[in-house]
Amino acid sequence: MTVNKKLFEQCKKRDGRAQRELYDLFKARLMGLCRRYTKDRDDAQDLLQDTFIKIFSRIDQVSSEEKLEGWMLSVAVNTAIDFYRQKKRNEVFVSSTTDHDVADTAYELILDNLTDEYLIQLVNELPDGCRVVFNLSIVEGYSHQEISKLLDVTESTSRSQLHYAKQLLKEKLSKVGIKHYEKYA
Repeated sequence: MTVNKKLFEQCKKRDGRAQRELYDLFKARLMGLCRRYTKDRDDAQDLLQDTFIKIFSRIDQVSSEEKLEGWMLSVAVNTAIDFYRQKKRNEVFVSSTTDHDVADTAYELILDNLTDEYLIQLVNELPDGCRVVFNLSIVEGYSHQEISKLLDVTESTSRSQLHYAKQLLKEKLSKVGIKHYEKYA
């Protein structure tokens, strides 16, 4: 999605109609991102609202309309991380010093073929730490080094959380079975 220069400039001037147009243009994509980081739709909607508040209040930081979309996605991810940190106090991280970067091709293929809604449902059932690391690593493409800085955890904890998330997802998929999966594909 590209934003034209006029819309971008009007948003920078705090024009309500332009802001509504930008919101309508990106709400579905950003809501999808917010859903991946929260357990339920209500939290995702709160996160989306917080994201757009930050976007509209800080849009002056963006130098051009070409950079706006990437910046908006970054704002959404950082808002999700802040949301996670607020809830983190209740989360117990699974800790391990073992590296778990071995990819399971069959598992990756199954995940690639799931519908978005079903995948979100499965990911939302993960413990918070696993869910956030899974999203940052697999969905957003952050490295374990970057994740460790964002979440203030060690790289081995990030790897362990990703491994545990994949393990839990594999178990959920195996329990669901092929017949159940086919109705979502």
